[in-house]
Amino acid sequence: MYVANIFINDFILLNEKGGYMKNHIFVLLVIILFIVPLSQGLVIGNYPKIDVTLLSQSPDPVEPGQIVTVKFKIENEGKETTDDTIVTIIPKFPFKLYGGTATQNVGKLRAGSTGADAVIVEYKLKVDEEAVEGESEIELTVNMGENGVSYKNDEFLIDIQTHDAVLEISSITSDPSEVPPGGTAEISFLVKNLADSLLKDITFKLDFDATNSPLAPYRSSSERILSQLKSGYQNTLTFNVIAEPDAVGGLYKIPLDITYNDEKGNAYSVSDILAVNVGSAPAVRPLIKKSTVLQEKKEGIITLSIVNAGTTNVKLLELFIEPSEDFQLISTSDYFYIGDVDSDDTESEEINIYVNNNVDILRFPVKLQYRDANNKPYQQHFELEMNLYSSSQLKRFGVLESSNAGVYFFIILCIVVGIFLYRGYKKNPEEFLYKWRKRIPFLKKKKK
Repeated sequence: MYVANIFINDFILLNEKGGYMKNHIFVLLVIILFIVPLSQGLVIGNYPKIDVTLLSQSPDPVEPGQIVTVKFKIENEGKETTDDTIVTIIPKFPFKLYGGTATQNVGKLRAGSTGADAVIVEYKLKVDEEAVEGESEIELTVNMGENGVSYKNDEFLIDIQTHDAVLEISSITSDPSEVPPGGTAEISFLVKNLADSLLKDITFKLDFDATNSPLAPYRSSSERILSQLKSGYQNTLTFNVIAEPDAVGGLYKIPLDITYNDEKGNAYSVSDILAVNVGSAPAVRPLIKKSTVLQEKKEGIITLSIVNAGTTNVKLLELFIEPSEDFQLISTSDYFYIGDVDSDDTESEEINIYVNNNVDILRFPVKLQYRDANNKPYQQHFELEMNLYSSSQLKRFGVLESSNAGVYFFIILCIVVGIFLYRGYKKNPEEFLYKWRKRIPFLKKKKK
């Protein structure tokens, strides 16, 4: 201040003399630049200067549902506070105070209490189960008597991270539901991001070589990639597969490897199994292979054949003979167990029946129950038909031989008559001839 007064007095004197004005103006400005900061420092030093920082959070990051411990460092770079310092935390979603009180009195802050001399304030907070991944704000106020400061502009952020970035396979569909031997199918995965953040580089890989499956990728690779999937969003990955022409029907398991990354670069991998049905609808049908009964009112044996004309084996096949007005069952049971019938194979069963009267076409109803290679049950009803014939038709067809009994009877009759006539003639030829001439006109002698 003394230097300033000297300068001012000198400035006035020089001004009156009118000399060196410009030089003294420059010197005045330089002195002001030194004096103003010095005066401000003196003022600041007379008041507390509070600075609050978030020292730590534990654990870091914290998961939803966990307890996090947060520590604040309170420093005073100015004068000692005249009043007690009151620190109050204001928890809001997703945080709740866990034990203790929101308000803490840390007393008077000494002047220059920084670094290791700073005051540490600690709170425990419960993170809500529904908290989303990311940084969430904690609000704090520091009051000293009537003065105070609030921290509500994202100064203090707590890092929350879910335990796992979950990628869910919502559904798996196959069109058709079974891959026929030699045929193709489209298999689709509907995936959903259940994490709270973006998932990247989502890769699905089917390992067809890991097992002895008859499946292979068709017109595409065995790998599919999604570049990214936002939180809560879903998308579809599609594979085209083909089955070998001679593939045996059944359930085949294909290893599935899934890899992806979260926003922070953490890598995740999941191993799973894709189950694929190989097969087609069975083509099983019965037929009357042969029959010893061809006419009504006759008894005989019908031979039924069960044919599997499809590409899928069937098993546990059962045959039921259903009631009919056309015949009566002579066999002891109307139930027959056939068992397995492989593809391109047949099995036979004989049934003894009696055909009722007035039946031209024999209707033979049967029921089949069985399971395919994937254990799927089937039940089918069939009404087999067979024509019946008359004896004359069967003789004409050569099925029945014509009878010679009439011819034999005629021959015997002729022999008997001949013997009778011969005896009459031998006994009395004239009388024999006389009698027969009367009976048979052409035997009479003609008059000359």
